[in-house]
Amino acid sequence: MKEDSKSIKRFHRPLRIITVLIVLSALVLWSVSMMSKPYDRTRTTYADFVVEEGESLSDIAVHLDEQKFIKSASRFETLGKLTLSGDFKPGTYYLSPSMDSLSILRTLQSGLTTSKGFTVPAGYTIKQLATALDRDGLADKKKFLKAASSPDLAQLEVLGENPEGLKGSDLIEGFLLPGEYTLSADADESMMIIMMLDAFGNFYDEDCSARADELGITTRQLLVLASMIEKETSVDKERATISGVIHNQINMELISIDDLPDKPLCSPSRESIMAALYPEEHEYTYYVHNSTLDGTHVFTSDEDEYNMLLEKYENAVKAASEENEDAAESEGEGA
Repeated sequence: MKEDSKSIKRFHRPLRIITVLIVLSALVLWSVSMMSKPYDRTRTTYADFVVEEGESLSDIAVHLDEQKFIKSASRFETLGKLTLSGDFKPGTYYLSPSMDSLSILRTLQSGLTTSKGFTVPAGYTIKQLATALDRDGLADKKKFLKAASSPDLAQLEVLGENPEGLKGSDLIEGFLLPGEYTLSADADESMMIIMMLDAFGNFYDEDCSARADELGITTRQLLVLASMIEKETSVDKERATISGVIHNQINMELISIDDLPDKPLCSPSRESIMAALYPEEHEYTYYVHNSTLDGTHVFTSDEDEYNMLLEKYENAVKAASEENEDAAESEGEGA
């Protein structure tokens, strides 16, 4: 019996250790998840954020907090330490309050450079891409923008018809397909642009072009719609629904296709392009950010309900802003 009792004790000791480790791991994961929450998932617009040479994690956290990209400098710094984040690259970054803190940390550490070459992020404009490529030592900003403005590009078949009034880099805005690219040793800025335009041409094939014709829109108009979808949501499952709202508004003449921007707002992702080509079929004509502020939208075909939902969302944003200010003040007093 005594031997059995000893065996049980020997068994229970490592079991307790394993249980404690599991609980601790779960607590760490939960803490990381809580500290990583976005400042405001509904604010999907991007703005410049500058990292100076030699800035520490603490310096960066304070600046991110001041510019309303994160909820708390101390939480961001703690998250950075927990995830062993460091070696931040100096330069200008394009960040959004809708990004979670882990994504911001990864962006500030990696830039656009990958093991294969470089990455074109979805949602970037040509100027933002030129700045980011320059920052990472992959291209010269001035040369890249000059190459993007070359009049020779206007002759490329992939652009379709070029509307009057568009010139310079505006002609290819939205056509630089997001994704990973491999650089050859002799690649210059012009070759980089041609490579991205070729990638778009390979992706946007005859089936896509035929589908755009079926919808009664040009490739450029399709990319305008896709860029609007890209700017409106980061929730993949909503892209086709939002696309359906925009198409319904056009079909019902609530808006005119001619009233849309004359060029894409950014380089839309493949997912947004496909959503623009294949909108979800429904009767919704309005959408508004959810008052839960989780980045999702609420859809309706009733204007009165839309106005009510909009007011509810604006009140939620105001309340959240006041709460963040109170939390920042409390944090400042406790420092």
